[in-house]
Amino acid sequence: MKRCSIIIHSVSGNCFIIGSYLKELMEQRSVDARLYRVEDPDLHIWANKQETTNDFYEDILALPVASLSTLLKSDMVILGSPTRFGNITAEMKTFLDTTLPLSKERSLETKFFACFTSCSHSTCEGAHTLNALIYWSQNMGMLHIPYGVHEEIENLDQPVAGIVHLAGKEDSIRPSEQLGQEMEVYADILSAYIQE
Repeated sequence: MKRCSIIIHSVSGNCFIIGSYLKELMEQRSVDARLYRVEDPDLHIWANKQETTNDFYEDILALPVASLSTLLKSDMVILGSPTRFGNITAEMKTFLDTTLPLSKERSLETKFFACFTSCSHSTCEGAHTLNALIYWSQNMGMLHIPYGVHEEIENLDQPVAGIVHLAGKEDSIRPSEQLGQEMEVYADILSAYIQE
């Protein structure tokens, strides 16, 4: 069975919710999907300040921490990060910075890649984060699988590159049924590349 590693940074819990659901959807499509997190030494501080973080704090910490080995063992990598000022978080960037040796060796070349984000303000802002993640994958020689255009879905506010969740000013708007429908479509697309 082909392996899909979903690697997230989650502060408010929204990327955790999306990553968990995507894992479930991929497993339903006969993919060995595994959910990981990147290190965040300040998550406990956020949990004391922000109720949305506290809701999923233990669940997030229970996830295994992603490593270079995680990437090497994967046939597909899906990254999920909150959007901060139109970009990935410092914690996700720190993780990606550790992959420089893999870039030089072209170790991830031709592995499949996809991405998602949760942001406060606009789909456009989230699209910038997706572009940052895609730029990393291109430097690694990976093959990005876009979400694409889907006229059969009522709400057409997703960028072509991946999935964007709008969480509102306090990051308190949780992923909805509409986003679930969009994720099901994306899971169909993604799993088709690595189903045996």
